[in-house]
Amino acid sequence: MISNNKINKINNKKGALFALGSSVAYGFNNPLAALGAHNGIPTIYSAAFRAMIMLIISFFVLKSTKKNFNLPKNVRKDIAIMAVTTTLISLCYVGSINFISVSLAAIIFFTFPIQILIYSIVFKNEKLQYIEIFVFIFVFLGLTLVITPDLNNINLVGVLLAFISSISATFLYFSGAVAAKKSNPFLIGFWMHLLAFPIITLISFVIYNFVEITSLKMLYPMVLMAACYVLAYYFQILSFKYTTPIISSLFFNAEPIMTGIAAAIILKEKLMPAQYLGAILVFSALVLNSLRKKI
Repeated sequence: MISNNKINKINNKKGALFALGSSVAYGFNNPLAALGAHNGIPTIYSAAFRAMIMLIISFFVLKSTKKNFNLPKNVRKDIAIMAVTTTLISLCYVGSINFISVSLAAIIFFTFPIQILIYSIVFKNEKLQYIEIFVFIFVFLGLTLVITPDLNNINLVGVLLAFISSISATFLYFSGAVAAKKSNPFLIGFWMHLLAFPIITLISFVIYNFVEITSLKMLYPMVLMAACYVLAYYFQILSFKYTTPIISSLFFNAEPIMTGIAAAIILKEKLMPAQYLGAILVFSALVLNSLRKKI
């Protein structure tokens, strides 16, 4: 018979693996949104489109598998929080790249694992160990090195939007950790995006009115972004299901590295040597945290 400790270790490995897979898929979202913007599609439209695709896929999966669409009462509050935070992330994170570089937006957004770690230590009485101190130092140094090259061209609106999305991600993780263990990922996806999609779409029309798509060049970044988002979302929910917010969120530190690589490939954004060093330090923090949790 497998002990609970053994099961927890297996689940932590699964959760970490799903988090890594999700971070890779999410890493392509902002570069593709920026490419769409270059081709004439506002980033907020790309966010609305991916929410619509997520809603449609969730609906058909639930329908085809004859799953119940009713949400359990014990997760409704968490789903509502997830819907609000997802909406804010879609609007603010994707919107921030209109004002600052994709790489800078990603690094600011990814201060949320630090927020989660601090919250867990302060409010959940998790003991701070020496390895955690190294995690903080490595992440701080890594973020500083990656952000510093962009300070001369910084835009406060873009930074504010990126920070709002980062705080939203923190709330998303804690509510998602509860909901994922009590409900079906497709059911969560359906209700989250049923609530989020109309709001994002309404704001899109208020800001930009109707945008006509006249070529495949305008359409394909949006389609690719939606495909990456659907894959990333379900991997993220599965990560919530199998492991804790701390482990899941810190494995998502791979996303800004992936975003930087994707931005360099798709948008030809050049990374400076200091930014590569910063990425290595962030990745090292991820590994150190893994050793701490004995994943």
